[in-house]
Amino acid sequence: VKPINVYQMFRALPKSLEKHLFFHNGAHVYMNAWQSIDFRESMNALICQKLLDLDNGYTLPTVIWQNNQSEQTWEVLDNFGHDNGKHIQLGKAEASIANHYEEEIFAKYGKAYQSFKDDLFMDKANAITLDFELDQDIQINGRVHLELRVKSSTNRGLISAQVLEMGDKKYLAPIPELKRMNVDNGRLFKEEALRELPFKQAKYRVITKGHLNLQNRKDLLSIENVTPNEWMTIGLDLQPTIYKLNKGDKLRLVLYTTDFEHTIRDNSDYEVTVDLSQSKMTLPY
Repeated sequence: VKPINVYQMFRALPKSLEKHLFFHNGAHVYMNAWQSIDFRESMNALICQKLLDLDNGYTLPTVIWQNNQSEQTWEVLDNFGHDNGKHIQLGKAEASIANHYEEEIFAKYGKAYQSFKDDLFMDKANAITLDFELDQDIQINGRVHLELRVKSSTNRGLISAQVLEMGDKKYLAPIPELKRMNVDNGRLFKEEALRELPFKQAKYRVITKGHLNLQNRKDLLSIENVTPNEWMTIGLDLQPTIYKLNKGDKLRLVLYTTDFEHTIRDNSDYEVTVDLSQSKMTLPY
C-alpha cells in the first residue's frame, strides 16, 4: 500500500460522508503500535459513542497527522489534499540525464541500492539536481506536481523524481525503533512492541517521490510513441504527503531516469533532456 492508494480512497468518498484519516511518517507501523498516540483508546471511545449511544464528548478529527518537525507530535487538519499551489520555476537552461553507468559503478549500485541513493541525494549520480530556498512558510498537503518539458535521445525513456528537505538538522528517521517491548491487546489480541520514529540529526529527509514511463505519459493504459529528440510536455504527480516547511528551508529536486531499489533497470545508453526554462514544480498547500 502506497500513500496514493489511501489518498485516492479518501478523496473519492462523498463529502456528505464523515471520514477520518491518520497520517504518519516513515515505514509501515500499525496505528495501535505507536507510543505517542493512543489509537486503541480513541477507537474504544468512538465505538462506545456510536454503538452504545454513550455521550462521552469524544470527537475524532478528519485528519490526524504526525508533525515532521518535532518528536512524538500529532496535529489536526481538515483535509488530505489542498488545491492551493506554490509554483517554482526550475531554471533557465537545458540539462540532460544519462541513463548509462560504467560497468563497475552499475554493478556496485545493483548489489547495494543504498549506495545509489546516497550518491543520488548528494549529487554524485547521473541526475539533474536543483536546489531552492523557500521564501515563505508552507505545509505541503497533497501531491507535488511536476510539469516538465522533456525529450529522449531514443524511442523510449524513463524519468523519476524525488523531493528532499536539505540541511544538517534533526529529522524524523524513516525506520521506527522499539520504545517498549510489549503492550497488551495488540494486533490479533497479542502482545505487540510499541514503536516510535527517532528524531535524529541527518543531512536530508526525503519528502516524496514519483516515476513515469514516457510511453505511458498520459496514463498507464495508454501507450504513446516517443520520437527521438522530439520535445514533449509531461505531467508527473508525486506520492501524496503532508510535510511542514518554514521560510528559509532548502528543498532539493532530483530528476533521474530510474533507480536500483524498486526497478529492474537496464544500462542502455540514452539521455533524457529537460528544458528547465519551460518546467516547473507546484507544491500543494
